[in-house]
Amino acid sequence: MVATGLINDIAYEHLSLKTKKAILGQCLFLTFALVIPTITHRLGLNYLIAQPMHWMILFAGLTYGPISGMILGASIPIVSFLITGMPMPMVLPFMLPELVAYGLIAGLLKQNFTAFGSMAVSLIAGRVVYLVLIAVFGRLDVSVLEYAQRTWVPGIVAIILQVVLLPILSGLYIKWIRDDN
Repeated sequence: MVATGLINDIAYEHLSLKTKKAILGQCLFLTFALVIPTITHRLGLNYLIAQPMHWMILFAGLTYGPISGMILGASIPIVSFLITGMPMPMVLPFMLPELVAYGLIAGLLKQNFTAFGSMAVSLIAGRVVYLVLIAVFGRLDVSVLEYAQRTWVPGIVAIILQVVLLPILSGLYIKWIRDDN
């Protein structure tokens, strides 16, 4: 019974955005999304490998849907920049649409596909958004293949972990919130 509920939560359902608990949950996501990159940078971990800001945005899209994912995707890099100076000012305009795409697409696709599929597609789409923007604005100074090797390959472990873990954690979180009511 628990496994069936978890599979349904992983596959298609989002939590309501209209409850106090949902607002508090999203504030918690925002807080984690600010703390995790700070810790990552303080520990000297390469952001390309850890992708610290992506986790909570994707989690929000899966858990609360596309609007939450989009709002957190837009607000987290801005708030982080204002508090910590990261992401760097020259990266922020490109990273902002990328993170919005992650949260929005993860939430939109989960409405019709499994969370695992929506996670994989949103991770690819967000990276493509970033790549297109840097190409359009003349910031791509190497071939697309070389760029992908430099920036995407180091994070392949984080990408795999996000595709595998975030849907499960989202399903468990949804179940926990529902059971707590």
